Amino acid sequence: MPLRFKSVRLSFVSNLVLDLGLLAGAFLLIYHAKRRHLDFEPEMIKYIPLYLATWLGATLLSGKFKQKTGDDFLVKLKPFVVSILLHIGSLSILLYALKWIDLSRFIVLGSISLFFIFELLLLAISYSLPYLQRKEKTSPYQYAFLFFLFEFVLIAVTFLSFYFYKRDSLVLTDEYRALFLVIYFAWILIGVSVHKFRIPRSKRYLAVIWPFVKSFVIVLGLLSFFVFTFRVIEYSRLVLFGSMGIFFLFEMAVITIYYVYKKPQSSDEPAVDIFHAALLREPIEDTAPPEDRKFVDGKYIPDGGGATTVSIQGKLENVYLRKFPLVYRFLDENIDLSRIDYMSSEILSSSNPYNAEVLPDDSLNFFMNLHEMNDLRRINQYLIEVNKKLRDGGIFVGRFEPFTKRRQRFLNRYPYYLANIVYMVDFVWRRVFPKLPVLQKFYFAVTRGEHRVLSKAEGLGRLYYCGFEIVALREIGNFVYFAARKAKEPSTDPNPSYAPVFKMERMGRHGQPIYVYKFRTMHPYSEYLQDYVLRISGYSDIGKPAEDFRVTAWGKLMRRYWLDELPQLINVFRGEMRLVGVRPISRRFLSEFPEDVRDLRMKYKPSCIPAYVSLLKQSKDGFIEAETTYILEKEKSPVWTDVKYLYLAVYNIFTNKIRSA
Repeated sequence: MPLRFKSVRLSFVSNLVLDLGLLAGAFLLIYHAKRRHLDFEPEMIKYIPLYLATWLGATLLSGKFKQKTGDDFLVKLKPFVVSILLHIGSLSILLYALKWIDLSRFIVLGSISLFFIFELLLLAISYSLPYLQRKEKTSPYQYAFLFFLFEFVLIAVTFLSFYFYKRDSLVLTDEYRALFLVIYFAWILIGVSVHKFRIPRSKRYLAVIWPFVKSFVIVLGLLSFFVFTFRVIEYSRLVLFGSMGIFFLFEMAVITIYYVYKKPQSSDEPAVDIFHAALLREPIEDTAPPEDRKFVDGKYIPDGGGATTVSIQGKLENVYLRKFPLVYRFLDENIDLSRIDYMSSEILSSSNPYNAEVLPDDSLNFFMNLHEMNDLRRINQYLIEVNKKLRDGGIFVGRFEPFTKRRQRFLNRYPYYLANIVYMVDFVWRRVFPKLPVLQKFYFAVTRGEHRVLSKAEGLGRLYYCGFEIVALREIGNFVYFAARKAKEPSTDPNPSYAPVFKMERMGRHGQPIYVYKFRTMHPYSEYLQDYVLRISGYSDIGKPAEDFRVTAWGKLMRRYWLDELPQLINVFRGEMRLVGVRPISRRFLSEFPEDVRDLRMKYKPSCIPAYVSLLKQSKDGFIEAETTYILEKEKSPVWTDVKYLYLAVYNIFTNKIRSA
């Protein structure tokens, strides 16, 4: 057997001795299971040399101990299958020729079957050891032996479970022991023959499961033939066919999960990892002066707008948007369509990315796709392609259905209570599943990312992430229509907000950066809308964006009671933060503090509950004043100050005297 421990390879003789030990062990176990003793009768003593001789001949003819350099488990398995077939065939011929028909078939066939099972288990273990030691897998069929071991155990579990259910015992009778070994042998032989353990790397699901279906049908046919031919009527059909049926269902479930997990994802969604929070970077402020956006009389003029051969305006009004007069009016009120040349425009309604990919780069001033963005399999990839095709300042017009409008659509279609049930199922399937590990891959494998549920914030955030800037926005019917200009190249940030927990860099004690954890309370991609929200709404009286549509409904509840700050306890346990004290702030915000206050606060660790919460001073100047007061009091009475400020903070939060947003 080709075992390898470190760089030591067992010799042929060593493998032969090891195999002989397995052969003897299998024989003794089966003999004892049948006779309940090890006192061999004369016929069995005569049989043993024949048993050993046929094993040796089959071993030499099959060449199963020749070392293999390949990593394919099934290549290593093949000579062992050939060997066991030769062993059974030659032994059966000799027993028939010598007329030794009185020997126990259970002992003869059972010992060989158990020996083969021992061989396969040892082969699988020896195959896996080099990979476990190197911690790397290079074989194209690296999971073959794992599937083999899994199914080896699964057959035993399902068979014994049904046997226990039927007989209320786990002690198999001789007949069921023989049946159990026949099932194992048939499963191994057919599985190797149809190459079901060599799972194909195919994008087609049917191509992946077909060998497993074929193997199950053949094994079931062989078992039925065995029972019918030998008229073994004492076997329970529930035990035989029930166990194989449940085994097949479990097998299909595992191979389906494997297929979903390994299949390339049909979406460009960020992979969600609940154990590693993504780093959320500070949004970069928009420094472009307003005049660069080129608005004249309230209408945007794309770069390159001016003299045109044929204007896009007439075509939009009379052809492309003839059935969408409200959409045309929206565009005409916000964009000077008369200055956009028809020859530098593209108008379509399609979810096929090919229609955008084939266009020349930097060739368009106007691109419109009236197919909803929800149906795009790779939304970001599509938007990036459109960005490439537009010239700087070019206009992209599109639409998407926000989830609020989606709910209204269900209410219009179904009775109220049924509509809410359908909406909740739709929301969980198309909104929650794409955001959760494992389920995300399953969702995109089934739906390929089509008909996705988007929030208004996520739809606009993706546009900004991909280099666009909103020029105009309007809700028409069930859709949000947007006109966005190409403002820059797409973002290269690998961590747009998507997972439930994120971290942000903040300044710790002595100016050392720390990463503060928080629950995400905004819709995905909201961080890219910071400038847009401030531009249209400005700041509230507490120094945060007013009327911030980026905050989710559950996020508002969490912010109300400061629950979004709970993950900061991780920082407390790490020793980076305290419960009460100064607020964890960014490097940019810290630079706006007076130098004396900045030097004073940097002596202390930031806290989960800032001083301004206790003193009800929720503004930029209030932050500074509250922290200065806290630090001066703490220098006089460290313990009492923390107790006092903690009590005041809890009281203010639960009496709604202060809110997070």
